[in-house]
Amino acid sequence: MVDPAALGLTEEDVELIVKRYLQEKRDRYNAKFRVLSYHVKRLSEEPIGYLGDHYFLNVVLREKMVHYSAEEEEYAEEEYLSFFLKILPEQVPKLADYVREMGCFRKEIQLYTHLIPRLQDVTIGTKPFAPRAYLTKDEKLLVFENLKAEGYRMLENNKSLLDFAHLEVALKTVAKLHAASLVLEERTKQSIMKLYSGHLNENVYIDDDTYVRKTNLDNAIKALCELIKRIDKYRNSDKLDFILAKFPEVIRRIYDFARPSTEYRNVFNHGDLWNNNLMFKYDEPETSAPNSDPGACSGEGGAAGHQQEHQPQGADQSPPSCSIHANGEKRRRKRSDIVRPNPFNFENTPFTEDREPWSCVRDCVMIDFQIARYSPPAYDVMSLLNTTTTRPFRTVYLDRLAKLYYEFLRGELEWFQIDVDEVFPGDHFRDSCEEYKLAGLIDSILFRHLTLLPVDLVASCKECPVPVSFENLMENSISDLGIKAWDTCENYRFMMTDLLSDLIDSYILKK
Repeated sequence: MVDPAALGLTEEDVELIVKRYLQEKRDRYNAKFRVLSYHVKRLSEEPIGYLGDHYFLNVVLREKMVHYSAEEEEYAEEEYLSFFLKILPEQVPKLADYVREMGCFRKEIQLYTHLIPRLQDVTIGTKPFAPRAYLTKDEKLLVFENLKAEGYRMLENNKSLLDFAHLEVALKTVAKLHAASLVLEERTKQSIMKLYSGHLNENVYIDDDTYVRKTNLDNAIKALCELIKRIDKYRNSDKLDFILAKFPEVIRRIYDFARPSTEYRNVFNHGDLWNNNLMFKYDEPETSAPNSDPGACSGEGGAAGHQQEHQPQGADQSPPSCSIHANGEKRRRKRSDIVRPNPFNFENTPFTEDREPWSCVRDCVMIDFQIARYSPPAYDVMSLLNTTTTRPFRTVYLDRLAKLYYEFLRGELEWFQIDVDEVFPGDHFRDSCEEYKLAGLIDSILFRHLTLLPVDLVASCKECPVPVSFENLMENSISDLGIKAWDTCENYRFMMTDLLSDLIDSYILKK
């Protein structure tokens, strides 16, 4: 157990959290209750997230009934609530300083205090795109609903890849966020950057020699060049020197992509869409039993996994195929005519697994808004599709998924009687997707060369208990870690070859 006071959490805070929860989830605006006890426990002894420490807040309460005597109230039913805490990682001073300088916590707290609740109000009555925050405090503490209790979980043991079904549902959620952004601007006739000044300022890709991330990116380029030298198709090529000379120039184009566009309509972008920042909910499994494995495909309110930072790694928990019940009879779900492939089934992929395609995914929410930005919708879409798929998958399905996203955006805006062709025409979206494909690819390379590092390699590095702090090490350490991962981990070697080859072939050698 952890002392709540040591995290900056008081008894008054806990009462406020419970009060807001009862108001938001149950419309109990005048609920009377008594907190009997509460405690905080660490999510995992091993680091789960990259830019914060993560805990559960467990609360036991009893509602006060007007007609109950004091004695009767003592025997009233107790209720258990669970919440998720995200704390500035002050136990690792260098990491805490890094997070402060990037403004990660400050940005997410600002967003969850002002902008995200406004957008959640815009979309009220529809499925959520993000968890509810019940408390933000002192630029170092956030308290969220526990998405596990709502039936959501993070996908595991999937090599950070998503299949068509998961991507389709994820893109629908991304479209909901972008649509809410557009609706707010259309209603107020002002841009979000004016309505909420400073909330979406860039805090990752800033081309300033004094900014910590500028050094990080330069070191990452050097480390990635070392990996390029080890890719079979390039290492003995007479074009290797040309590739290595052009590569930094292409990567640094991310500075321009990260600025608000002057050509296309901008929206609130999540900015960090990858496997661990998406949580999914599934339909009822075909067979179930009381107290079944919480990792199984769960229905509403059932047990599920945790948020990005909320879910420790565990055993393989691939959701089973799903069914619906009619008159007590189990029937197979009718499949759509659209082929929804599993990205693991491509030839020459070293981690191909024989499993039935996941067909029961129903909902998705996004978590972790620490590096959100104001950019065209295509930035989020292309980042998601590049970082969660393989190159063969993108070759076949990227355009189809982009079209699906646009149809989802159209549907969300129609709900508010807004014509998507008036606020963001289809030809603008198509052109922006072509332009921001490179942004998504660069984003994926810069983040995944760290997030794909093997856990045992991370654990062996005493200087950096979480992957993001690799960026604070000397450039040689970054290169050494990448080379070790390349030499020892087939998945790391495959995925980095896949991403780097796509960028080199499409944007360096093709010219």
